[in-house]
Amino acid sequence: MIARGRPEHPAVEAWRKLQPASAGPESIQVLRERMSSATYRLIGVVPGGSTVIAKRCRAAWASVERRVYAEVLPHLPVTSPRYYGSVEGADGRCWLFLEDVGDERYVTSDEEQCALAGRWLGRMHTSTTMRADAAAAAARLPDGGPDRYLQHLRSAREQILRNISNPALTAEDIALLRTAVSQQDLLEGRWGWLVEPCLRAPSTLVHGDFRPKNAYIRRDHGVARLFPFDWETAGWGAPAADLTRVDIAAYWSVAGECWSLDLEAVRRLATVGQIFRSLAAMSWVSPQLAYDSPLYLSRPMSWLRAIQARLSDAVRALGGAA
Repeated sequence: MIARGRPEHPAVEAWRKLQPASAGPESIQVLRERMSSATYRLIGVVPGGSTVIAKRCRAAWASVERRVYAEVLPHLPVTSPRYYGSVEGADGRCWLFLEDVGDERYVTSDEEQCALAGRWLGRMHTSTTMRADAAAAAARLPDGGPDRYLQHLRSAREQILRNISNPALTAEDIALLRTAVSQQDLLEGRWGWLVEPCLRAPSTLVHGDFRPKNAYIRRDHGVARLFPFDWETAGWGAPAADLTRVDIAAYWSVAGECWSLDLEAVRRLATVGQIFRSLAAMSWVSPQLAYDSPLYLSRPMSWLRAIQARLSDAVRALGGAA
């Protein structure tokens, strides 16, 4: 959807506060509009007709993402979008302005891209621990280690137990939810089993939600380069959760040169990361169990079935590697 740029558009007004002498925009492209956030492409607002990505989000989310773009990534030997700055809104929202790197999403079905992502994360994780300025800024981010995911486990279980008597749930739904709660109880009781692999890796900057929708590929003179976005869940901790959608051997080829981790230890860390990501996904979906209509419950229940299956697979895989 393309609309002619108008000065009264909130994205343009915020950009003008940041860059009063800026030209344009020639037009505004809507990339995403939701209640909690929105993303636009401002076309022709920087010299040469280049475009800028304008992202509106909650101020609490923006504070984390802004620190990563402004204080951490510039000190690391990794590709990252240029950060133009931010503007606070009167409505408790914040605008972030970033370089536009194109529309090609990272895809996990491409082996070369998976290897590229593995090496990128390996450089990011290890270089953060070795550069004092980046480490100091990243260490002020929220906890991104095992404790974050223990809280996700507890939150998901609380929501499930609160809504398990919802009359709109089927007997099959209830059986799945009871299985999920039983597994959550077992995992909490053995939480040290998940923490142990994390203790073998240094704490570092973690993206927290590294997946295809949050990373883009740009080709500069035929060379593919990776640009992760959406750092609002970034934190400081063991890098387990970042390793679920990349080539682990490629990651280790970089990380293994700096950290005392063998390949099997990294694979085990990635399996723990899959458990963490599954618990986080459950905590995000489970509040939707409060819907009082089978129609509205069908989607969150289908998501929970898939999440529970991935969680069970990861638990079995970790047990087999023990």
